[in-house]
Amino acid sequence: MSKAVTKTKKKAVAKKAVTKKVAAKKVVKKAPAPKKVAVKKVAIKKAARKKRITVMVASTVYNNRDLLLQVCGMLNTYGYDVVNSEYGTLHPPLGQNNTAACIAAVNDCDIFFGLINPFYSTGITHLEFQEAIRINKPRRYMAHSFVTFSRKLLEQFMYTGVRKKRRTPFVIQRTSVMDDIRVIDMYNDAVQQNLDYADRKYHWVQEFFRYDDVFRHVQTLFADYKRVESELDNLNNLP
Repeated sequence: MSKAVTKTKKKAVAKKAVTKKVAAKKVVKKAPAPKKVAVKKVAIKKAARKKRITVMVASTVYNNRDLLLQVCGMLNTYGYDVVNSEYGTLHPPLGQNNTAACIAAVNDCDIFFGLINPFYSTGITHLEFQEAIRINKPRRYMAHSFVTFSRKLLEQFMYTGVRKKRRTPFVIQRTSVMDDIRVIDMYNDAVQQNLDYADRKYHWVQEFFRYDDVFRHVQTLFADYKRVESELDNLNNLP
């Protein structure tokens, strides 16, 4: 065999070896696809944390519309998504009535904020209160001083029994101060987590008389958005 032929074969073998090495390197470069999946998961978690806290404001509207709208506006300014029909952010879906839409909103919100006024109206607000309590929704309350005063005055007529835990059929006539005794029932539902008198657990209800009282308390409760967000996270992480 000539030296020229031998050199040609050696070059051909060397080229094949180089080609294999290059091909092998190209295969290795295609590997790191799973990192994209991990990046997507992180992005999803961050997006979930960016969702704004939803506060449902539950209140009768009669003789209270201006206060209600101003409270909703304050909460919106602080960065919350505010849910309230009078504020224009709660509308029943097609085929669903107002009551069902309000109850659904209680379940969907992050925080329930109830204003207890001396006027009972249709009773939908009372149903919202009861639903928030039933599902143990994080909640805050404020009550007009007419309600808290009347509650103390009329308790002797509203309840009977040794421990005054049985509700009587006592009612009142509509007046300019209060239209229905059931606004006191709303207050009692809000403040008493357990209606067994011997083992009641009380929930804080802030009293107010003037608009300024409400605005100051709303600011105290909700102005620090990050604190509220942290409190909610701690509640959600409880066992």
